[in-house]
Amino acid sequence: MKRSAHVIAAALLALVACSAEGKTEANEGKSEADAKGTIEERASADPLPSPYTAKELKTALLTTAQTPSGFEVYRTSATEPSSPPASASEKVRPVECAVLRNPEAKSRAETVAATAQLYRPSDELDQHSMTLVGWAETDAKTRMAALRSALEKCGAIQFSNIDSNGTREARFQAEKAPDLGDETLRYSLNSPTFYQGFTVVRVRGVITYVKSDTVFGAGLTDQQRAELTPEHQERLIRAQVAKVERTLR
Repeated sequence: MKRSAHVIAAALLALVACSAEGKTEANEGKSEADAKGTIEERASADPLPSPYTAKELKTALLTTAQTPSGFEVYRTSATEPSSPPASASEKVRPVECAVLRNPEAKSRAETVAATAQLYRPSDELDQHSMTLVGWAETDAKTRMAALRSALEKCGAIQFSNIDSNGTREARFQAEKAPDLGDETLRYSLNSPTFYQGFTVVRVRGVITYVKSDTVFGAGLTDQQRAELTPEHQERLIRAQVAKVERTLR
């Protein structure tokens, strides 16, 4: 991926600007974005406990020595099945599209999750993460169905941080998914200021999420944004799914 000095400088300025975004939005009461119950929670009225432990999922994450393409794993974390899901940090409209915006977020106390952040010195502007979420297999299938359903319905979205006065817009785009695991879904979220790419793979009751994202500088041309857009890391994704299959099947 070729990156000019102008493009990189503009992107770095955008990163600084995003981090300085204000936090002054007033609460809007019980709006549609505050509604509880995601698609898969409504579909699965009696969720089963996860058969996996946080330690097992964390063990199934790639280590730095196992990651291809010069990636370094610099931070990992895990949550037990009994840990409650974190409070939503964003308002997404339409609300049913929130499951696509943050698909790896733990949504129920019955689920267990492990996450790794990745760093690649050769390409510092691109950020990558891997998350494994463990479900009962029937609930994992329901979760994948919910993601597919939302992707069919969701195009343009608006979102903002809960405590921020800034609203941004972006658009989901379905992409051709690789043949991995028991079922795979791939899509991206695009805007003039950022890009996020998602690959979601189910192996029995474990769903693997690999995400890549970057931030664009203001005033970039379409060609410059294309130069900054990270590609799906196929070798990394395949290596992570293969380790899940070896470790947890």
